[in-house]
Amino acid sequence: MTDSVTFVRRNRVDERLALGIAGVAGVVAATAGAEPTGSPAIDALLVALLVAAVVWASASAPWWAPASASGLGAVVALDPIVALVGVAGFVIGLVIGVRRRDQSALRAIVGAAALNVLIRSELDGFLGLSALIGISVSIALFVVGVRRRPSVVRRWARIGAAATGAFTIAAVAALAISAVSARSGITDGARLAKQAIATLNDGDYSTAADQFADASNSFRSADQRLGGVLAAPSRLVPGVAQNATAAADLSAAAAAGTADAAAALRAIDPASLTVVDGTIDLDAIEAVEAPLLQVQGALDELRLVTDEVDSPWLLGAIQTEVADLDERLDENEPRLDNAIAAVQLAPQMLGNGDQRRYLILFTTPAEARGLGGFIGNFAEITVADGSIDVTRFGRTGELNAAASGNAASCAECPAEFIERYGRFGFDIGPGGTVGTGAWSNLPVGAHFPYVAETAAVLYPQSGGSPLDGVAVMDPYVLQALMAYTGPIVVPELGVTVQPQQAAEFILRDQYVLGEDNEVRVEALDTLGQAVIERLLTGSLPEPSVIARDLGPLIEERRLLFWTYNADEQELLERTGLLGSIPALGDDGGFSVSVTNAGESKIDVFLDRDVDVQVETAADGTRRLIADVTLTNNAPSSGLPPYVIGNNYGLPSGTSRMVLTFYGPPALVAATRNGAPMSLAPQTEAGWIGYGLNEVLGPGASVDFRLEFQLEPADDGLHVPVVWWQPLADRRP
Repeated sequence: MTDSVTFVRRNRVDERLALGIAGVAGVVAATAGAEPTGSPAIDALLVALLVAAVVWASASAPWWAPASASGLGAVVALDPIVALVGVAGFVIGLVIGVRRRDQSALRAIVGAAALNVLIRSELDGFLGLSALIGISVSIALFVVGVRRRPSVVRRWARIGAAATGAFTIAAVAALAISAVSARSGITDGARLAKQAIATLNDGDYSTAADQFADASNSFRSADQRLGGVLAAPSRLVPGVAQNATAAADLSAAAAAGTADAAAALRAIDPASLTVVDGTIDLDAIEAVEAPLLQVQGALDELRLVTDEVDSPWLLGAIQTEVADLDERLDENEPRLDNAIAAVQLAPQMLGNGDQRRYLILFTTPAEARGLGGFIGNFAEITVADGSIDVTRFGRTGELNAAASGNAASCAECPAEFIERYGRFGFDIGPGGTVGTGAWSNLPVGAHFPYVAETAAVLYPQSGGSPLDGVAVMDPYVLQALMAYTGPIVVPELGVTVQPQQAAEFILRDQYVLGEDNEVRVEALDTLGQAVIERLLTGSLPEPSVIARDLGPLIEERRLLFWTYNADEQELLERTGLLGSIPALGDDGGFSVSVTNAGESKIDVFLDRDVDVQVETAADGTRRLIADVTLTNNAPSSGLPPYVIGNNYGLPSGTSRMVLTFYGPPALVAATRNGAPMSLAPQTEAGWIGYGLNEVLGPGASVDFRLEFQLEPADDGLHVPVVWWQPLADRRP
């Protein structure tokens, strides 16, 4: 039996010269900007030491090892100059191999070239591909180089490697313990911060302040653990350090930012922003701007931190929390901008130094119009230095009579509105003189800025004063406002209208109780005036409560507001109050509106079902397909003629209407109950309106299908733009 012995060739190395070359190589490598930990000072020191150690070991490595490393660096380097250095190192390595000389200094130089080329490569690929290549090559060079050193050197190298490994394991373990104890703080802080942002969007500043403060405490608790002594060694471990730094930076910045937001919000007194006895304190509104700007600044700083720590090196749990919080901050930005803009513009809108005059139009979808419903009553509101007064209240008939008597002209009304709807009484005489029912037909358009501007043009010619703005509200808005006024006695009909029953009373009950039409109209006058008077003589809730109650009604286009001022229009547009038809998207869009053409209140019985889809054919062509079903559920008897009757000789309970289908320009097919039909197009606010007349008997339904050609698009989720005319039924 013979023993086998493995011989390892030892290279003669000038240790001082090797250390010198290694030191220079380390310093040069430190300037490459590598970020193994994310801390510039620590990164420079670690890179210099690690590269120096590998280059020192390269002095005794087999010639092919540093040569191969340098050649690999030349291949993966993107910078031509850096690649040339790699090529030079490879050539020198080959020369060493051919001459079969120790030449330890040249071996170290080739190793230095290899590592400096690899550390400057920016190879695209999966996470850390360049770093992975560089680390693998460095370990291989160090191992094969140290193996050819004397035993005493190998012993110290093993001790150093073992110590480094032990330190790394201990540092990672310590960070893991810190991270586990801090995880709940980050999770709770992010959850509370997101809740606070949602509450802030609702205008509940007091509750948002408490939630931001609780979030700050949670983040601070996490910061104390992640920034403590136990986690400090992990800042020296490449790859691990980024996670430790990111989590600590996030928790520290989040603690500071949410604390600042809480402090700023606590400076706001919501009670000072309410209407009391018809007056709102303009100074209190102006005082809100500075705290809101501070909140905005604090959240902006927090968003910057979440952007900076959004690194692919982050652990999954931290990455998820950062991404989620960052997304919520991005979503909140426009809402906070709107709140600040509202505070900045509110004083001028409330007559700060210059009286404002607004017209409020009360509509009812019982007699449908494209905007929603027929105008029954109106109120003129004047506002001066925050004091609100009702200077006029009346019926639509008064405006119709005055406009006709004064030969009111629509010459200055929006041109597209007149072109589209002039036939409804807005352009029938010389110079665009309006007809006797112009105000009754005014809401026929769906684009509220057109309707409001037309009202502002006609009102001074209808017995009123010049206006600064126009608002519209339907029975559901009045019902929401009655929650603040309480029940209203309506003696004309012998009833007390409860807040929760107001919409039902206006849409249905009044017609059953008020067989005398004049008495019924007087009852509506009483209800409307009483609601406004109580609103202005009592105290309204905080803005957050009003926003909560009225927000859904704004989304349904039941409460709209327009002014002449461009800055105010921009804010109203962003908040949905302006009532513009939304812009038509790349995936098309659709809507349908109904205008009562029977002079009845029958539309309370109208049901509307609409289905809109985008279909893509095998050849890539796309069509938007809209299916519409309208059903008239009106009875043929049992209600007054002004509800289910008409002036056109049609059977009682028959609904006579004008329909408008809104969609893209390329209408390729349209059917009614399966039969083809022809529709004439007209433009309105960037859409094409396709109109037709329809008559539905009691209990009858009609089905329409419209198909529009769309432009080809890449595969993905296709979402057409849809919007709905508010009907008596609050379903879409």
